[in-house]
Amino acid sequence: MEEIRKQATTQFISSWRSSQTKKVQDFSWHETMGYVIVKRDDAARRIVLSPRVTDILSALGSTSNASSVGNHPLVRAIRRSGKSSSGDNDSNNTSSSSSDPDEDATQTSWRPAHARFALRCEPPYMRVFSAQQLVTEIPECLRARRRLLKSKLKEDEMLLSISQFPLLGDTTNIYIDGQGSMNGPLLRSQLLSDDCLHQIPPFALEIDGIIERRGAVPYTAVPVFHDADTPWPFVDPGLSPAALDFGILRLPDAGAGSGSGSGGNRDRDSGCAMGAHGKIGSNNSGPANTVAMNGGPPITNLAQGRIIDTFQSGPVPASSPLLEIPSNRNSLLLDSPLFGVGSGGILRVTLCAADLDEARILYDHLAPISAIMIALTAGTPIVRGYLTDRDSYWDVQCSAVDDRSAQERGFAPLTTAKGKLMKSRFGTIDSYLGPGPNSKDMSFNPQYNDMDYTYDNAANMAMMGGGVDKELSQHVARLFIRDLHFATAKMLRDKDDAKNSRSNGQEHFKRFLGCNRQNVCLYPPNTRTRSGWEVEFVSLEVQLTDEENAAFISFIVLLSRVIISYSLNLYLPISMMNQNMARAQQVNAAKEQLFYFRRDLFSGRDGKQSGPGLISRGGDNGGWINTHAGDFKANATASEREALGHHHLGTGSPDTAEYVELTINEILNGSPVHKVTGLLTIVLSYLPSLGLEYQAENDLRRQLVLIRRRASGKLCTLATWMRKFVQEHPDYRHDSVVSPTVNYDMLRTLNDIEEGRVAAPELLTRKP
Repeated sequence: MEEIRKQATTQFISSWRSSQTKKVQDFSWHETMGYVIVKRDDAARRIVLSPRVTDILSALGSTSNASSVGNHPLVRAIRRSGKSSSGDNDSNNTSSSSSDPDEDATQTSWRPAHARFALRCEPPYMRVFSAQQLVTEIPECLRARRRLLKSKLKEDEMLLSISQFPLLGDTTNIYIDGQGSMNGPLLRSQLLSDDCLHQIPPFALEIDGIIERRGAVPYTAVPVFHDADTPWPFVDPGLSPAALDFGILRLPDAGAGSGSGSGGNRDRDSGCAMGAHGKIGSNNSGPANTVAMNGGPPITNLAQGRIIDTFQSGPVPASSPLLEIPSNRNSLLLDSPLFGVGSGGILRVTLCAADLDEARILYDHLAPISAIMIALTAGTPIVRGYLTDRDSYWDVQCSAVDDRSAQERGFAPLTTAKGKLMKSRFGTIDSYLGPGPNSKDMSFNPQYNDMDYTYDNAANMAMMGGGVDKELSQHVARLFIRDLHFATAKMLRDKDDAKNSRSNGQEHFKRFLGCNRQNVCLYPPNTRTRSGWEVEFVSLEVQLTDEENAAFISFIVLLSRVIISYSLNLYLPISMMNQNMARAQQVNAAKEQLFYFRRDLFSGRDGKQSGPGLISRGGDNGGWINTHAGDFKANATASEREALGHHHLGTGSPDTAEYVELTINEILNGSPVHKVTGLLTIVLSYLPSLGLEYQAENDLRRQLVLIRRRASGKLCTLATWMRKFVQEHPDYRHDSVVSPTVNYDMLRTLNDIEEGRVAAPELLTRKP
């Protein structure tokens, strides 16, 4: 594994060097979408998952073998359409200029997901930015793609763009067609049968690698919604908490030893170091002995075998600064990585920057809005056939693929592991990149990186020795602190194939990238596609309709242009961003939660910051403000707080404070009280500069109305709609259980809404 890690480091340095003198002329982007296939039984009023993706891909002219699986989408050409962002006609481009959506659909790159009932797709080209394209081409391309995919389904099948099938893992009902027995050799799950897994080697090896690396099947606890007749305290009827031991669901042969799994036999000869406030472990012969954790006491002498008393027995406290393991009390338990990867629909937007400096700006300033987008697109209030106390699936998927060993989570002394890791492979970013060394942008403050993270010291030293700056090298070295989930003999042979490593897009480095995913991801230039540095925005839940997905795609693409054109400053301390992500997943967060946000988005690039301080509006202060206004209700909802007004707490002036707690409505549409210009307002002010014809600009504004109304609360999220549908269904017993008949009626109604047969004025702006 160390050989592959060293080769991946060399590949990144080579890619970084070759990009220093290159600049991409046209800003381009592409979307990645995912769908779920279900099968309905109208006579029995039941809908189950349909494991026919292999047949469907074959009908689409695609394949379901290992060669069709890639961690990063492969795009074959760059295509311009319509007018460029400056309004100039793209008559000189050499690639196809056809904008026929049906032709685009036939060229779509289809590929399998981990689950046999889900699939992914991307356009076969990078879309060169054009505002006209966002208005006309994107919605029609998404509709044409859906039409083509539906044409390959059987009469009793339906296509849904939802984040997760509501009954997946239901222990009392069949949830997949042809469902077999549990505890199969592949998934080793008491909830999911092996019939769910697409048994392509990379998928099966990845799932197996997660389990083996952790030393047991990882578990995830999802809090159950407490309705009027929900048994309380709630006990999961499908999985027994008695099987849990320090946050893992024990396998029969896992033992109770170090819990380091197969990682204990792997070569881990390079040292580790801590970023941010953690002490640096500078030795290269083993892990650091002392690490100071933000918000908690130092964890000392772990390498000598001492473990803090609170970790020795019983459940780990939820407030532990080291281990972010949810309590299993009043929660559902999930016991398979498949719950977190490749089992539902997705929506991601990948942006190709002009150069590394621009990519760093997009990476840093898109990360803080992740929580806002998570809340606005929330669509997963049901897990395993139960209403949950969450609207979003973000933390669930991050926890489900958490492969940290007992040593890495702090349960065992550090002997073979590189160091203690603060979070799963999937999660929020660990640190900002900051502007490049030659940038004149002075908005970044190193204090924004106020959370600890671990990185591979050997890789970091190699990259800095190769000329890479500290922030970027530590960001990349963070990837190497974790092993790949699997390695083959061919991967070792590839290290000697110079032609392969140059022409194939840095294969080893891409593998490390592919098994680490944050709310935003940075990709180096792809030599196969000739694209530049790319930033992938991951923090979106896929929406029910193509109109909704097109609106959010357009917003992210336009916001990226506004960040560059207007030099916006969206920096928040990482700790604030993490708190925002936690709040974003709460029930009805889009309407009821407050989020930390920067008050003045136009200051700081010249080094002159707004005044210090934070404006809080009561409620959860997250440790930033220690007092509350005496006349303010601590548990007030966002709407109640907005009605009562703002309470200035702390040292900052209400007019100059750097941060303020705002509703999503205020963040996107503006807050006159705090002189905050809404993000959507800024985006709309940017449109006239694109030189669009009046009708095209008006159409683009109408497309973004959905986001404005959802932010204001006039339209609800899909999660809110689903929760309300269940609670008002005559078969619902107010016990949090979503029965097969309720699920059938809900999914049939959602399908009718998507196809325009049923109106949903509370969810969409369109009419049937």
